Amino acid sequence: MSDVAPERVLKPLQTTSWKYTLLMAVLGIYTLVFLYGWFTQLQYGLIVTGLGDWGTGGGVPWGLYIGTFVWWVGIAHGGIAISAAVKVFKAERFEPIARIAEVLTVIALAMSAMNIVFDLGHPERLFNTIVALPSTVYHSPLAWDVTVITLYLVLSVTYLLLSMRSEIHAYRDRLPRLLQPVYSLLTIGYRPAEDEKIERMTWWLALAVLALVPLLSGGVVPWLFGVVSAQPAWFSSTTGPLMLAESLTSAIAVVIIVAAVYRYAMDWEFIDREIFKGLSIVLGFLGLAVTWLMLHKYLVGSYAPYVDQALLTDTTFQTPIFAVVAGLLALGLLYIGLTTLVSDRLFSIPGIVLASILMTVAIWMEKVLFVYEGLVHPTNPPLTNLYPHGIYDPTIVELVITMGSVVLAALLFAIATKIIPMVELPTEVNEE
Repeated sequence: MSDVAPERVLKPLQTTSWKYTLLMAVLGIYTLVFLYGWFTQLQYGLIVTGLGDWGTGGGVPWGLYIGTFVWWVGIAHGGIAISAAVKVFKAERFEPIARIAEVLTVIALAMSAMNIVFDLGHPERLFNTIVALPSTVYHSPLAWDVTVITLYLVLSVTYLLLSMRSEIHAYRDRLPRLLQPVYSLLTIGYRPAEDEKIERMTWWLALAVLALVPLLSGGVVPWLFGVVSAQPAWFSSTTGPLMLAESLTSAIAVVIIVAAVYRYAMDWEFIDREIFKGLSIVLGFLGLAVTWLMLHKYLVGSYAPYVDQALLTDTTFQTPIFAVVAGLLALGLLYIGLTTLVSDRLFSIPGIVLASILMTVAIWMEKVLFVYEGLVHPTNPPLTNLYPHGIYDPTIVELVITMGSVVLAALLFAIATKIIPMVELPTEVNEE
């Protein structure tokens, strides 16, 4: 990281461009729209959504919110895995994007928690789940979700704060004066002699994170779905590996998108073409893994399946959303394949950003489809011979609130840009 000039990284904390002001204005306007949509739901209840109860009403209790929750959790798992891998394997080439991945993890965890709150209807209901722990884990999948999110949030915030202490101390005089009390809190008790110890701590913490990612993203979250009434869309041996591959794919894609925004908005050429090229190759392999596991999932569901699985698979194939998912994944992989196997000259940063957007949107849509299709065509409960199959049509309120979590994530990134250096800086500087 010696080729990264601290002045370039610190400039966004010291000055504000008209582009940043315009971005904040646009994000602020949609945030108001989002708050109005959420207020509408709080005022009238979940009746303003397409969600409903099982039974004679023929509704589904989970839809856009829980599908988006799964998507955000996956991004969080993958984001911290990227940063941890850079630390553990000393991949200096990718150090410029490590801090971006760390911040992405914290923001994604916050957004995943918010989507749980959206689905519960009222924020205070979350406390019912927390206060009743651990008894609620026996009957509430969301209780497990809260536990997983809390664990990851503690690990990721600890990792982020530990990695920043020496930087904040070294560049304190160049950071915003208004936030000096915050920096004092973050560096409380700091001594330069602790740097070596902190380096070892963060390395072991990164190693622990890498060990937990397959256990949580590929284990606990899929198990939560796999044991809930054995729904045909969820009950599959590929659910764990598929969710893990989707998590890492979405995280890589979002890191590419955010890194490109910083490169062009801040003129950070040190996030260079080779970084994006390396990330694109990883994205391609992970995208192929997602495609392969989805093929296994739907092949099993279409070849001599039991009745409920056959109905669900046939319905999924006829759903336009599924065709869009397959098309977006194919387009993204096609571009990566052409730039990797045919000609490197076809590769461009805007091109890989577009491919990343297509692939992460495809995975988000697949997660939403995964969540609600199993509830539309349940095995039990309710028994299919007693209750009709469910229906689910998201309302404009749900769409506004769901999109709101994406806009809030962008807003938090913009705010973080004004608080902390978004690229790790060398701390061997001459203090004035």
